[in-house]
Amino acid sequence: MTVPMQNRQGAATRTRLVKTAERLFAADGVDAVSVRAVNAAAGLGPASVNYHFGTKDDLIAAVLLDLGATVRDRIRTNAERLAADETPPTAETLVRAVTEPYRDLLLRHRTRGMRWIKIVTRLSLHGHPALTAAEGDLPDLLLVQLRRAFPDSDPGRLEARWAIALMGFLQALSRADEWHPGRVAPSEPELTALYEDQVIFLIGGLDRLLGGTIR
Repeated sequence: MTVPMQNRQGAATRTRLVKTAERLFAADGVDAVSVRAVNAAAGLGPASVNYHFGTKDDLIAAVLLDLGATVRDRIRTNAERLAADETPPTAETLVRAVTEPYRDLLLRHRTRGMRWIKIVTRLSLHGHPALTAAEGDLPDLLLVQLRRAFPDSDPGRLEARWAIALMGFLQALSRADEWHPGRVAPSEPELTALYEDQVIFLIGGLDRLLGGTIR
């Protein structure tokens, strides 16, 4: 079965708009980039984004899911695996379940992955609705495992400290390219080392803040 030429052209145009928006959002911030700017940078007509996506928020969602769907789905699989285990997760197993998909994305897509991390980090700071929609119920699934890992912690404090810890992790990853001037993205060994440093820091911080011991 062949795909009609019009459908192939439409898919190619949507991909072009998503990649253009990704590049602009990462460089200048989502709020600073207009739909008009995306259309112009993509070399397309002024109504292209509206025609193919509808609204700017729909375009943002498409950018998030283009690379992020795999990250989200892997974290969900990891959370479900932790839930199926009768033994509560440790801080390390929980942290790695959430963070390893980000690391693997950056190792597979060094340049685009860095852009995506920057966008996610900025949207997370403001609780952007497109990010909330893309995540679905994943934060709730992870919170259940967090409570299993730290059953004696105050629920409100638990959620707040977890959010702060993850934001610190994302911010560190989003600036990885800034520590190596002149390169779009760090090398694989540099990225892996950075990831491990951040994970160890995150595990220790969670245990100190929420568990009271290092385990």
